[in-house]
Amino acid sequence: MKLTSQDLELQLYRVRQLESNVTFQFSMIAKLMDNDALKLLADTPLTLTTYRLMRTVETFEAISIADLGRHMVTDNAQISRAATDLASKDLVTFRGDPTNKRRKLVSLSPKGKALMDELTPRFKARREGVEACLGEQVISDLHVSFAKLVQHFSD
Repeated sequence: MKLTSQDLELQLYRVRQLESNVTFQFSMIAKLMDNDALKLLADTPLTLTTYRLMRTVETFEAISIADLGRHMVTDNAQISRAATDLASKDLVTFRGDPTNKRRKLVSLSPKGKALMDELTPRFKARREGVEACLGEQVISDLHVSFAKLVQHFSD
C-alpha cells in the first residue's frame, strides 16, 4: 500500500496529539524507565517489584508488609507474595514486630544486602544520567510537580 502525503500528515497529526497528552507522556516515560531498569536487573533473580521492595526495605532496615504497601503504592497481597518469593531466595528475612505481635517485619538478609550493594552503583549511575540530562533546575521543578501530582491523585 502506497502512503500519500495526506496519509503521512494524518499520522503525524495523530502522533502529535498523543505526545501533547501529558498523562500519555508520563505513561510512556514510566514504561521506558521500567525497561531500562529491567536491563540493569537482567543478571539478577529480581523483578521490578522485588527490586523496589528490596530498595524500600534497605532504606527502612525493617518494615512491615502494610508499610511497604503504602510506600510502594502496591496491594499488600502483591507485596506479601513478592516478599515471600524473596525469602525463598534467601534475600529477605521475616521477624516478629516487638510492638505488634500480629505483624511481621521484613529485613534484608546478608545475601540480600550483598545483592543491593552490587546493584547500587548501577542505579546510581542511572540516576546521575537522568540528572545530567535534565539539569538541576528541572529536577528541582519535577520534585515540586511530583508532590502536586501525588496530592492530586491521593485526594
